[in-house]
Amino acid sequence: MTYFYTGDIPAAALIVSPSLNGEAITLHDGDTVVVLLTDPSGDEITTLTGALDDQDIEVTFPGTTVFTEPGIYTLTVVIDHTGDAGATGIQQADPIRLVADDTAAQWATLALARDQWIDARPMDDPLLYDLLTLAKDQVVEYAPVLADGVAVPLRYRLGQIAQAKNVYNGSLVDAGSGDIGSDSFQIRPFPLDWQIKQMLRPRRGTPVVG
Repeated sequence: MTYFYTGDIPAAALIVSPSLNGEAITLHDGDTVVVLLTDPSGDEITTLTGALDDQDIEVTFPGTTVFTEPGIYTLTVVIDHTGDAGATGIQQADPIRLVADDTAAQWATLALARDQWIDARPMDDPLLYDLLTLAKDQVVEYAPVLADGVAVPLRYRLGQIAQAKNVYNGSLVDAGSGDIGSDSFQIRPFPLDWQIKQMLRPRRGTPVVG
């Protein structure tokens, strides 16, 4: 699992094993590589570079951060085989989704979710991020509106994680399969249950008059 935070400048190269439709792409000594990164707003970033390392590609980040906003970034490597005598053509590898998490937003991060929800620990970063984003939207719709400048309460974050868990469990085609992020899983809408509603809008007891 590889995820980042907004403002991060990765010191180490990202090792990519390129594939096309799930099948490994064979790399050759004369191949050249172009690395493209699309941010959550859809803007293309071209300052990343790629170098061959046997059958992998080392993707190097620039000296300034490319993770300027939270969300899902899409990394694509384009491999030009025309420089090798034994190979021809240009191949665009399967895209790789990278998460840039945002601690400043005060909502649940991937790290907090995995701390509170054991089954989330082996889950793919983008899938978990999608679940948390959907759950956050549902919590915001139901929970009392916070005044400007007020910190997001812990119960909102825990409610977000609990709802992400419910959405995940409710989206399993076969809950006993044990698969995470596979064909047995499809994200489906799932309403807030009464426990999460109570967490977000606690009911106060009715005063008893003696």
